[in-house]
Amino acid sequence: MSEMVEKEAVGESAQAPKTKKMDRTEKEPTILEEEFPLPDWVADWAREAPKLVVRAPGPKSKAIIKIDREYVSYAYDRCFTFTFEKASGASVMDADGNVLLDFTAGIGVENAGWTHPKVVKAIQEQAAKLIHSMANDAYFEKEALFAKLLHEISPGKALKGTFFGNSGAEAVEAAFKLSRYYTKRNEHVAFFGSYHGRIGAGLSLTSRLKLRYSYGPLLPGVVFTPFAYCYRCPFKQTYPECGLWCADYLENQVLELGGPTGQISSIIVEPIQGEGGYIVPPKEFLPRLKKICEAQGALLIADEVQTGFARTGKMFACEHFDVVPDILVMGKALGGGVPLGAIIARNEIMKKWRPGSHSSTFGGNAITMASGLAHVQAIIEENLAERSAKLGAYTMKLLREMQQRREIIGDVRGRGLMIGVELVKNQYTKEPHEATTIQGKCWRNGLMTITSGNYGNVFRIAPPLCISKAQVEKSLSIFEMALKDEEEFLKIGTSAPPG
Repeated sequence: MSEMVEKEAVGESAQAPKTKKMDRTEKEPTILEEEFPLPDWVADWAREAPKLVVRAPGPKSKAIIKIDREYVSYAYDRCFTFTFEKASGASVMDADGNVLLDFTAGIGVENAGWTHPKVVKAIQEQAAKLIHSMANDAYFEKEALFAKLLHEISPGKALKGTFFGNSGAEAVEAAFKLSRYYTKRNEHVAFFGSYHGRIGAGLSLTSRLKLRYSYGPLLPGVVFTPFAYCYRCPFKQTYPECGLWCADYLENQVLELGGPTGQISSIIVEPIQGEGGYIVPPKEFLPRLKKICEAQGALLIADEVQTGFARTGKMFACEHFDVVPDILVMGKALGGGVPLGAIIARNEIMKKWRPGSHSSTFGGNAITMASGLAHVQAIIEENLAERSAKLGAYTMKLLREMQQRREIIGDVRGRGLMIGVELVKNQYTKEPHEATTIQGKCWRNGLMTITSGNYGNVFRIAPPLCISKAQVEKSLSIFEMALKDEEEFLKIGTSAPPG
């Protein structure tokens, strides 16, 4: 059994549920004495979730889906066969009146909750005055105030000078360009399992073959190296005895023996991998990357598009590792539901850009600034980072108890309310079990979930941070029922090694 299992802390990876003992240094989450109800602003109908009135897709959804399938691009990879009607808090309603609990937060977008009243009010008031602010050519108050706020909440208040764009992928592109502009180099290190977007530099830095297929040749100068995925270590090592072999490999093999052709411009990393499977690296991994960058004269870029804004129990995930990146990439929850991405960097790096070095017609748009500023302020004012940490610890506790009962759960890992549940056919062999069927069972019973991982076998548990304790418990009950049903269908047996 992995030593990591014996030494893990709440919020990190759990790999061998049948024999794991509680480390005496762990503390029971204080949430056991707290209720964490839904905020008062959540609509009455959303408090009733789940409430299923018709088998989805119902007639109204079917009518809309029929039009969609004729006129909308086939590129969209829909995993829910229903039509969104409205949402509030941690619940969504389809066109036929079904109300579902949401474990997706719009893929990490609605951190403060769906249709947060402060965000709605900010958009409405701004739209009545000014929609497009020409931020590339004129000044706008909310853009200045938002940039100031992002400096104040940046790790260690050490980053300053925000550039606003339209999405996380565009923000990655900006970070890519800024690192080259600053270092005068043109090669980068990214990680297997990484996801940094589907356009331009972002796609070139994304490792998953499914997403890159048929789009080559991509931008040159990107070298991939293994991430610290301890549950499926590509080097067949065990943490912590490995001494962080993956970082040694990057430093002593990839960089020293000829991965890039010269010194690199940057290392770009998700502090916790998202699409790769909600993978939490050991606590030493990011600090080691920072040291490697310093030795190389390169920049460390932290892609916090999915991990940022209280999702992991800290405002930014890199704070869990006591690392201040040179450039920090933001998106998703940054806008509160409107398209918005941004980068913030050490001021001496950002100052290297001269006027006209980079631009965006809609970057700093009035509506996006109003919405994003209101959303981030709500996250701060409502202490959602603390709520995420406590509810996340409680959710992890329930999932680890579930892991004791369900052979299909191979690993539970995460920080805050960014939790991955990796499914396997056998806990001993760790053979992946694809999660689509279980996802469908959850949805049919009133729970929206999304999957990730290189094998499509990891459930992402990432609800709006305003979700209540009771809703977490209901959601996990639905989730376990789907797992139990799948186990019975597959007749999964013991995880013990063969005779």
